[in-house]
Amino acid sequence: METFGSALRRHREARGLSLRALGRAALIDPGHLTRIERGTRPPPAMVTVELIDKALGTGGELAAILSPPWIRDGGLWRPDDAERLSADLVANRPTAENASRLAHQWLLAESPQVTESRAGRRIGMGMVRKVQKRVKQLRLLDDHVGGSHTYAMVTAELAATIGLLRDWSYPEEVGRRLLVAVGELAQLAGWTSSDAGRYAQAERIYLIGMRAAHAGGDAALAANNLSSLAYQFANVGRATHALDLARSAYAGARHSATPKTRALLAERVAWAAAQAGDVKAADTALVKVEKDYASQKATDVDPHWVYWLSTEEVEVMAGRVWTQTRRPIRAVPILERAIEGYGDDTGRETALYQSWMAESLEQANEPDRAAAAALKSLRLSRRAGSVRADDRVVLLRRKLRKHAGNEAVDAFLDESRSTGQT
Repeated sequence: METFGSALRRHREARGLSLRALGRAALIDPGHLTRIERGTRPPPAMVTVELIDKALGTGGELAAILSPPWIRDGGLWRPDDAERLSADLVANRPTAENASRLAHQWLLAESPQVTESRAGRRIGMGMVRKVQKRVKQLRLLDDHVGGSHTYAMVTAELAATIGLLRDWSYPEEVGRRLLVAVGELAQLAGWTSSDAGRYAQAERIYLIGMRAAHAGGDAALAANNLSSLAYQFANVGRATHALDLARSAYAGARHSATPKTRALLAERVAWAAAQAGDVKAADTALVKVEKDYASQKATDVDPHWVYWLSTEEVEVMAGRVWTQTRRPIRAVPILERAIEGYGDDTGRETALYQSWMAESLEQANEPDRAAAAALKSLRLSRRAGSVRADDRVVLLRRKLRKHAGNEAVDAFLDESRSTGQT
């Protein structure tokens, strides 16, 4: 069977297009196209595949390669197709190689929340376990696909689970577990909506999640929703309010959360304080982060949603806080060390972290290195599907314009202008 990469090369060469020309038409880096053709990188997000199909005039043939194989009988969709597709979605752990395919399939599949409700069954723990597994899978998918591509599927999953709570019967413990699942889905739906620039929707969803988690008896999850909202506020110019919310979240969960979870909540305090210009409060919160993270024991059982917090992530946040408070001598070394562990398969995160590196280097009056980091951020952001990453590139353009005339800076400014990130 022909692979996506080999089909891409065949169509491109038949059309007589260079990698550079196709890259310009489809808004994707030519070097990344080369790796896709060779099979060393997975296919890009579906929106980019559609641009490639359009540029090559293939009539959607490349997108069809990535379509799920369960659509049979002339495209008719049957109940067992939904069941099989739903099972596949949770059978494969999302990775850089399959994330785009899984995201596309998730949009096609009806959730078991919907199919089970149609059958009129009483909901039991089996359904709770299905929902919990799907929440975990969606969260892993978010590691590789930006909010612009995932917010619709996560909000649909949230709505379906809320429908179970509202319309169907279940024992008390099942109801409590479903409330916690709604709380976790809401935190993820708020996060992806915020990453897609849908801030009002994200705020509403975070508050739903906080109330659901609290009703389900999960104080740490309620705090995660509240501190996630604080993180959004800090990023959209409401830093003072963000700091109050982040502090409330940390205080509310300090007795029930694991040390690693408290470290995550303290990170949000540090970031809000940095955005508010309160250097002392930011530094105090960073000390809490280190102390809480270091006190984690092997026997502590963390909630799944804190799995991503690592030593590198703790260092990145410290570097970001120091950049925001204009201390590049501290920020640059720690960001350099932390970023080494991130590759292109974490496009959005690497794009964001490179942007902080670029800003810190600009503060240190090193425009050449700043422009190099900014260019990496720009190229990664093109396929990240993240408004946050795009906004960071726009900010870097503003900051680096003062260095116009520098060859490296001009190259970044020209390339960002050609992709519309102004």
